[in-house]
Amino acid sequence: MGSVLKPPSETPFQLLPVPPGVWYRVHDLDPETGAYAASSFNDSGRGNARFSPLRTPATDAVVPTIYAASTMRGAIMETVLHDVPVPSAGYVHDIERDLASNLHMSAIGVGALRLVNLTSTGLRAAGLKHSDLFDDDKSDYPRTREWALWLWAQYPAAQGLIWMSKQDNQSQAVMLFGDRMTEPFEDLGKTAHIADHEDLIIELLAEMGAMVTPVA
Repeated sequence: MGSVLKPPSETPFQLLPVPPGVWYRVHDLDPETGAYAASSFNDSGRGNARFSPLRTPATDAVVPTIYAASTMRGAIMETVLHDVPVPSAGYVHDIERDLASNLHMSAIGVGALRLVNLTSTGLRAAGLKHSDLFDDDKSDYPRTREWALWLWAQYPAAQGLIWMSKQDNQSQAVMLFGDRMTEPFEDLGKTAHIADHEDLIIELLAEMGAMVTPVA
């Protein structure tokens, strides 16, 4: 177990202005009901992620959240390949499970944002190290969720969090607060089953020295 540092930070976090752009998501999509569509926030209170689910202390209401990445590879690494072990050389990934799932890749257009800067420079401004929030595994998620909830409460102008993806540090990752979004997302109509991105999944596994099970 690494850091056990809990909020509050002794120095302020910076809010980073992020221009309008396209972000990518890998998400479940129910083909019968259309539930969990490209621009749907998670307001269920279910899940176990680094920064969500979040509930307001006063009312226990769920803060709706949505995750996205700046690239398709980042979206895949943060979801489909999130649990590839380290070291990954020799790991055999069950790609048939991916192809049989309801996972889809979507692109969403998002307007200008103001996000709490959790990149290396933003963390240094707040007196923290990358390891304080990103080095530990799922057993540490309750603590990192405390940070996310504290940031949500402390910075009412913040519309979410931004950081460099732990799984693919060539990509940015964001988690947005649904109750702070002033403009709706634009579903860019490019939602496709994850099977359409099989080649990219295999390419990323090869970068990690891993392999895939043969597709029947």
